[in-house]
Amino acid sequence: MSIKRKVPIRYTNRDFDSIREDLVQYAKRYYPDTFKDFSEASFGSLMIDTVAYVGDMLSFYVDYQANESFLDSAVESNNIIRLAKEHGYKFQGPASAVGEVTFYSLIPANSTGLGPDVRYLPILKAGTVVGSSGGGSYILTKDVRFDNPKNFIIAARTNPATGIPTEYAVKSKGPVISGKYGVESIEVGAFQKFRKLTIDDTKVVEIISVVDSEGHEYHEVEYLSHDVIYKSVPNKDSNTRDNAPSLMRPFNAPRRFTTERKDGRVILQFGQGSDSLLSTPKLSEPSNVVLQRFGKSYVTDASFDPSDLTGTDKLGIGPANTTLLITYRKNTSFNSNAAVGAVNKITNTIIEFNDMSISNDANAQTVARSMECGNEEPINGSIANPTVEDIRRRTIDFFPTQNRAVTASD
Repeated sequence: MSIKRKVPIRYTNRDFDSIREDLVQYAKRYYPDTFKDFSEASFGSLMIDTVAYVGDMLSFYVDYQANESFLDSAVESNNIIRLAKEHGYKFQGPASAVGEVTFYSLIPANSTGLGPDVRYLPILKAGTVVGSSGGGSYILTKDVRFDNPKNFIIAARTNPATGIPTEYAVKSKGPVISGKYGVESIEVGAFQKFRKLTIDDTKVVEIISVVDSEGHEYHEVEYLSHDVIYKSVPNKDSNTRDNAPSLMRPFNAPRRFTTERKDGRVILQFGQGSDSLLSTPKLSEPSNVVLQRFGKSYVTDASFDPSDLTGTDKLGIGPANTTLLITYRKNTSFNSNAAVGAVNKITNTIIEFNDMSISNDANAQTVARSMECGNEEPINGSIANPTVEDIRRRTIDFFPTQNRAVTASD
């Protein structure tokens, strides 16, 4: 008895024409008596075309999904951002324009008139907002200290009778970044592990602070397993303050969150712990830290992570039954550049004095009102979102560094 062998299916034929041709040849070979009309107007051709159409579509989506699974061939921005995250690169969103702004203030003279009264030399705090004539907004990123001995000082006003200076003009500089503050309030219900909250504003550049209605602050970290953050504290040592105006100190962050971006919006994710699990101090003391080296008095792990000291498995305390007040920085225009002299107004002044007891007297108020600003150099920078090719290239460059500082020997 003869065995009728079927022609093997050619799986490499995946487009419409090749699939249709295979179906026609298959029907002619194995169903010569059942199906004979292969004209384009026949019902049989309709069914063959339909099957070929479905096969072509399925092949296309299989290929498309396969391409979207690899960083070098993906084209959708959300997929590229996801793949970049798997490689350790964190998408930061749109860039910002940065520059330097010069600030001026009138300081009353001291009792001799031979210099400014040092008590009234102000500190313009980071977070002060300045604006440009073109409508741009910029935020001061570092404190501007008018008591810095390197500042330029000149007599501004004198007593017409004696010629002795009564006020001095002090000039100081500080770095600024484009954007302005935005605030969003979100009500949070019952406790939920790994809660995610989305900010509706699509122009968010970075999260400044997250505080709940009880006054608890939540800190942004790279990963929820990182429970130590570093805060900048003023250096009050007059001998070293010029070279190091601030010091970095480690603090424990039991309440923390991570951020990710999707569809132009920022998503905050919190940990799985509740308030009942909170029993750690605010400051991480080395003598109280568990290093998970039981029975040993030393550490040999070369990949020791100083940002993960306490070894907790709760990944942070999440909010519950409260209202979160989220403050963020956002860019408000496509072009935040400013020409020389365009940044000429202070819209929100945050000022302090070394001696806070004089903050409310007349001279201190006059100093605050006299504050002016201007940029001696243009502020340049694009605030547009990076393209998918930019993200792809940055990820490829970032992955080999393994979050290290690349040196010349590398």
